[in-house]
Amino acid sequence: MKNVRARLESPMSTTHPTASSNEAVSSLFGPYRFEIATRSLFRANEFLPLTPKVAETLLLLLEQAGRVVTKEQLLERVWPGVVVEEGGIANNISALRKLLNDDFGEDGPIATIARRGYRFAVEVHQSSASAPAAVTPQQESPAMAPASASATDRNAILIADIENKTGDAVFDETIKQALMLNLAQSPRFDILTDRKVHSLLRMMDRAGQPVIGDVALEICQRTGTRVAITGSIFALDDDFAIGLFALDGETGDILVSEQARAKGRGEVLHALDRAALGLREKLGESLASLRRHSMSFDEVATSSLEALKAYTVGRREWLQQGEAAAMPHLLRAIELDPQFVSTYSALSLCCNNMGESANANMYMQKAFDLRDRATARERDRIQGMYHITVTGDAHRGLDALRSWHKNYPNDAAALINSGNLYSVLGQWEKALDHGERAMALETTAVDASNVALAYLALGRHAEARGLLEKTLARGFDALPLHLDAYLEAFLRGDSATMQRHVDAIVGRSGEEDFLIAAEADTAAWQGRYARARDLSRRAIESARRAGAIEMAATWQAQSALREAEVGRRDLAQAGAHAALSTMESSLQVVAVASLALARAGDTSRIAEMTAKLDRELPNHTQIQRYWLPCIRAAVALQAEDARGAIEALEPAIAMDLALPTPFESGFMYPPYLRGEALLLAGRAAEAAIEFRKLIARPGLVKNFVLFPLAHLGAAKALAASGATDEAAVARTTFLELWKDRDGEFASIASVA
Repeated sequence: MKNVRARLESPMSTTHPTASSNEAVSSLFGPYRFEIATRSLFRANEFLPLTPKVAETLLLLLEQAGRVVTKEQLLERVWPGVVVEEGGIANNISALRKLLNDDFGEDGPIATIARRGYRFAVEVHQSSASAPAAVTPQQESPAMAPASASATDRNAILIADIENKTGDAVFDETIKQALMLNLAQSPRFDILTDRKVHSLLRMMDRAGQPVIGDVALEICQRTGTRVAITGSIFALDDDFAIGLFALDGETGDILVSEQARAKGRGEVLHALDRAALGLREKLGESLASLRRHSMSFDEVATSSLEALKAYTVGRREWLQQGEAAAMPHLLRAIELDPQFVSTYSALSLCCNNMGESANANMYMQKAFDLRDRATARERDRIQGMYHITVTGDAHRGLDALRSWHKNYPNDAAALINSGNLYSVLGQWEKALDHGERAMALETTAVDASNVALAYLALGRHAEARGLLEKTLARGFDALPLHLDAYLEAFLRGDSATMQRHVDAIVGRSGEEDFLIAAEADTAAWQGRYARARDLSRRAIESARRAGAIEMAATWQAQSALREAEVGRRDLAQAGAHAALSTMESSLQVVAVASLALARAGDTSRIAEMTAKLDRELPNHTQIQRYWLPCIRAAVALQAEDARGAIEALEPAIAMDLALPTPFESGFMYPPYLRGEALLLAGRAAEAAIEFRKLIARPGLVKNFVLFPLAHLGAAKALAASGATDEAAVARTTFLELWKDRDGEFASIASVA
């Protein structure tokens, strides 16, 4: 660590021109105005939000317009006295290009000078005239107004570790977690999340170290945070004393302090309430704000120290080991306190990430019902996640997430979940943009996984590989990263790397079944269905051993769907019915199994199941615009009703590139089924276009069996349209992809 006590530059630093100086107030270029004093960017009178470091990057480029700005200059200016990787520069430049390029032609205003740096290539004018009135971020939200000279303009605060001197292990980490939940009520403070701190510790090669002393100061420097809160709790006979200290993030000097005593263990959380309120007042929060935002800890969290301890351990395990490790502790927390709303929302997210959609819905519904017990920030989050996991309404979910992001612009979770919803809608450019913006705020395994998936979907495979390798090298060991890295290696045909990621998850209960199922998909993609069946059985058994009954049924339904696509109707029907008998309450199981049955010609229960989905999930974006159209089209195809199939797929036109949810299974079914329907209708040339949509996007379809089968479909369509040479190429490609196929597929006609 270098120079941890070096001066921290504020986003409003007066080391550069201010409104009261003799230098220019604004830099003008194209339709843009950059106000130097406030680091605010406008297009005409529209305010365009920038993070402080992106704003400082732009200012340096504008000051040096026409000249090369080296990477060393950028590092010194934007991250003074802090050791960071050059990737931070690239992220800032990328953010600026996305914002500015559309107004300056193909090349944009920022030129890359190979091996040297960057140059602002657009003419810049300086203006000292008064700028037109415009709404600034501070005017938009009182939460952004300065609380006092002790905090930054956004009042960023790091909650450092609280030392436990009581000898009672129940206080280990729990006082810190309680303080974070308590201070989250305040509209004045922007608390660094534990996700971000965990990510920074890994980046600093200090994972697992206490966040105190120089470690805390370095985090403050890297994030531009001016205040860190630390303290201790110790026992005095039967009483307990809590001391809290707000430290200057630059020097470590104490700015303000507050103390409180508790008469007995059961009063500790009430004492913490008093200490936190006193600290907030001393840091400049108004009495009016304190009155409006001062619910006691047992009102917004829990009165049970043991429940708080379980929740705290669960969050720690989630960050360090993943969802499967966290869930037992979170379940223990709600067993101890059934009204602990934060735990329900955490459990929902864990279940959702693990593919347990039924449990995710149940826990999120409970969190939604208890949302009045949550802080304002958490209520925003619950509102957004409720539409993601329960109603499935992607558009209402995006509206809620936009509100969350507006109120808490430094909370990466709002951006992460917005990116997820854009991928659900098949809008991958927007998904990538939101994912990258989230990673600019913090890097977690989930962030990196989401961005890598977007890279793959957009055909940017090398960038996906680089991101995954970099994230894994930093010590992140989460399931999504290994699964994504397996799929990226699959696309390159790198079997050794694929096996390495399978081996990394072997023996991890509740996780290894995902990689085994991925191996099953790969085997089917190659036409090796005997091996695929064996691997699917292993995935099902592994999930059952872990108690993941829904995932076991999902793997069974997915295997059935693969069988249906190669004409093994007997196996498809048996597998789909078995999956439904195990978990008919699961959205993902019903959707995949219903499609498998429709493709296998068993329509006896289809009307009943589609009616149930339609009735129970009338606003669910993917049910209404992906799964139901595909199921109905498959039924029409069985009846050789080409027109009916084409019409059934009309609601899915905008969802051709969607990421199927709640679990990734069945990529690009709408264009595949549309291709079959058009071929049946005698519109062969149009059918070929649909099949080629899949062929053009291997990074989206990945190892799902529709990719090789799309080549066979294209071959049939091209031959029927008279393009015999192109048909021969498509058929040859299919045969090459299936060169190791099982004997049951010796004849191409068997999969026609």
